[in-house]
Amino acid sequence: MRVSSRRRRGLRVEYRVLKAAVLLVLLLGATKLWGPLATDRRQQDELTKLHLEKATLLAEHNRLQEYKRKLASDTGFEAAARRLGYLRDGERRLVFIPRSEQKPSSPAPADKEKDPKKPSH
Repeated sequence: MRVSSRRRRGLRVEYRVLKAAVLLVLLLGATKLWGPLATDRRQQDELTKLHLEKATLLAEHNRLQEYKRKLASDTGFEAAARRLGYLRDGERRLVFIPRSEQKPSSPAPADKEKDPKKPSH
């Protein structure tokens, strides 16, 4: 039994439609799977950043707690006050200026000036 050419043409069209439908279903299935996977990946990245931020904040918290503990003692409090520039009664602050930052008190003469008391030759 031979299949007519018209019938063959109809089978080709149906096969193409079926192929397109299967590809469309696969594509939709892939996007349904990809969406949650991409969301999961973004959430994992965000969670990693938050864990790093938490560790940084905990280290800062511990540093501040240690500073607070030191300030609770008299010597720690005094050391902190001195770093801020406070002095005890009767103390004087000495400030040392490096030579490179000192300004000359008077400009040096460029050449010898004539002394009016000395006779010129």
